[in-house]
Amino acid sequence: MLVAALVYAPAAFAAGLEIEADAVEGSTTITITGQASSDDAVIIKVIAPNGNIVSIDQGSPDSDGSFTSTIGVGGPMWKQDGVYSISAQQGSAAINKSTVDVEIAGGAVLPEFGTI
Repeated sequence: MLVAALVYAPAAFAAGLEIEADAVEGSTTITITGQASSDDAVIIKVIAPNGNIVSIDQGSPDSDGSFTSTIGVGGPMWKQDGVYSISAQQGSAAINKSTVDVEIAGGAVLPEFGTI
C-alpha cells in the first residue's frame, strides 16, 4: 500500500512551494518531492508528535523548480508513534512554505488509513 500526502495544489503552479510525501507501508524511508517557484534553497524539516525536530535537510531545486529528498525513518529519534509533520520552506514568505503529515508506528510508515 502506498502512503501519500499532498498539500493544497492550485490548478496551475504559479508561485510558492508545494510538497508531497510518498512511502510504502512498513518502509523506513520517506521520499519528499516538490515544486518551487525560485531557485533558492529549500529547507525540509520533520517534527515528531512531541514537537522535537527529528530530521532536517536542505537542497536546491532543479532548473524546472522540482526537488527531491529522501528521509530515513527509524532509530531513537523516531521512537514515538504518531503523526510526524514534514515541512518545506524556501525563504521567509508564507507562500513559500508547505507541510504534509505522515503517520509512523514502531519506526516505520503506517498506511494512510491506519493499521491493517
